[in-house]
Amino acid sequence: MTRCSFAILLILPALRAQDVPPPPKPTDDGPGLEVTLKFIQDKVTDEGKLSYVASVSDSSSPGTEWSNQFSVRITDFVGDTSACRISFHWRAEVNGQVFEDSDNTLNLKDVRDFILLPQEQNQKRIDTRNGHPAWDSQIKPGLFTIVTRRPKGLENAFLFSEEDMAKRVATALKHAIELCGGGNKEPF
Repeated sequence: MTRCSFAILLILPALRAQDVPPPPKPTDDGPGLEVTLKFIQDKVTDEGKLSYVASVSDSSSPGTEWSNQFSVRITDFVGDTSACRISFHWRAEVNGQVFEDSDNTLNLKDVRDFILLPQEQNQKRIDTRNGHPAWDSQIKPGLFTIVTRRPKGLENAFLFSEEDMAKRVATALKHAIELCGGGNKEPF
């Protein structure tokens, strides 16, 4: 046996015998799910009924303009910690006519991501998706929207009158999604 081989044989048992410390425990990264969902519930329902006017122009037809009066209200908001879901009632009216009146369930573990943007940009997304990329809306008063996105193009929107509150709720929503194991898990 050569000196080099002998030295390696003496080092290997020493390396194996070292205690490897366990991985660090996760730190407390904020409030639990119950507190987080309660915060989201309070802030979403505090908004009450939000009304706004969308003044629309169609760049494919110069001079074509119109406006619509919208109102949106979320009620019956319930955060279910055991099922990691939010349920709520969404009612939207356009020019005084009910456009949507539905009960919704948002499973937080199914949420891939969400975006926070001014309602003008959200309306542009909606119009483009519906085949009207030439429509541009000016929203008054300015609102901010959190849009949760799930598989198969499913989305839910939460509107806010103040950007700072929308950002706080977005932070809480991100925390709730992470606590429930949601978020984009795809490697690419």
